[in-house]
Amino acid sequence: MSLRTLRFALAVTAVTGAVSATTGAAAAAAGLPAPIAGGTSAANIQLNSASTWVLMRWVARSTGTLSALHLRIQADGSTCRQDGSTGYGLGNGGSWYVTTHPVLADGRPDMSRTLATQDLRPCSEPTSVVDVRQGIVRLKMGIDVTRGHEYATVIRNTDSDPDHNFTSPNFLYTETGILGANGRNERSPDAPDAYYGLDPRELIGYSTDGGDTWALPGGQYGLPGGRNFLPTYIQEYASGLMTGQPYYYTTAPSTRETMVFTNIKRSWTITALGAYTAKGGSGTLTLTVNGSVRARARVAGPGMVRATIKSVTVQPGQTVKVTSSGLSIQNVVADDAWGYLMGMNLPSAPWHLDGDPEFSHAAPVYALPAYGSDATAPVASAGHRTTPAIQPSRPKHHRKHHRHHRHRHHRHHRHRHHSKTFGVPETTGLAAPFPR
Repeated sequence: MSLRTLRFALAVTAVTGAVSATTGAAAAAAGLPAPIAGGTSAANIQLNSASTWVLMRWVARSTGTLSALHLRIQADGSTCRQDGSTGYGLGNGGSWYVTTHPVLADGRPDMSRTLATQDLRPCSEPTSVVDVRQGIVRLKMGIDVTRGHEYATVIRNTDSDPDHNFTSPNFLYTETGILGANGRNERSPDAPDAYYGLDPRELIGYSTDGGDTWALPGGQYGLPGGRNFLPTYIQEYASGLMTGQPYYYTTAPSTRETMVFTNIKRSWTITALGAYTAKGGSGTLTLTVNGSVRARARVAGPGMVRATIKSVTVQPGQTVKVTSSGLSIQNVVADDAWGYLMGMNLPSAPWHLDGDPEFSHAAPVYALPAYGSDATAPVASAGHRTTPAIQPSRPKHHRKHHRHHRHRHHRHHRHRHHSKTFGVPETTGLAAPFPR
């Protein structure tokens, strides 16, 4: 195989909206990994050319047999999805040829070795594989993976007329660019600046020449250099484990949000507070433990804001709340189908949005270091489905897309259509943050 060139992304310092800290001491907090992703909308990448390839580089969160990899899809505008906005799909929806590979030392997929292959037509597959109304794809994998190892899943459209027959993979998107390790071609699993509940090496890549060269990270549009797309997935293991980064769209901004962290089973020492805000302005982060205020800190955006506080030790069984007031916060949403898969509806979930009945919503507001983030303690782990799947009801679907300028990125409102093929696990699959 001939040597392929690689277009490396520019340094993350070029991204508007850097990590900000209010004091010199807070600079140390800037490197603490965040447990919850942040963004400004959902966004798709059109597979409207044979040479347009999309890559998701992901890291196994467990050792064992990976049964499936769940992704998001946008088909609006194709023949199988005509009741939404157009531009995300066209014609018969095209054909996805999906392959999974090991990762080379420089971050590219090792295309000489294929671990799993799936050929599917999104508009004609059963809903157990693709549900275009729900926007979910379940890729059959059946491969043995090792926790902490990298893998690359590559998607391309092999339809004979891809310009007129296509659909789009869908991701969480940040209009000003991904910050930190996931906004560059990071090769170290120990890079501290992972701010999205992901391993530092995980990213979305993009090729316009059929995989001869890769932008890592990269995308079809967005500044700077298309480094705006965030990996959005669930890993499904044969053991029943469901885990991943499930948040893929955002709500309208709010100036007051409170995240609640529960199911604390060991001592947790909090030394900083953090949040993500896409807009400028200042605000206050407040920490309470069992209803008592333990710390307050002023922060200013935009970007990943951090502030150190005097250490607060939380005991097992206590409840932690972090409230953001004044900052413009956009909640991230996984939707009900993925929320059920990840166990977000269960009392065992590690966090939830205070006062919000939508269990799949979360705010990028948190205490740091995240609970379970040190190497000696277990993270808030995914659960095992040990009883027959419980099927939620299928209420009326109401999803609305908004197109901004020429870009195919969009926001969603409530999304309560359920795929009847996906069950409900008994315990949560959220990790806080990515297990190392």
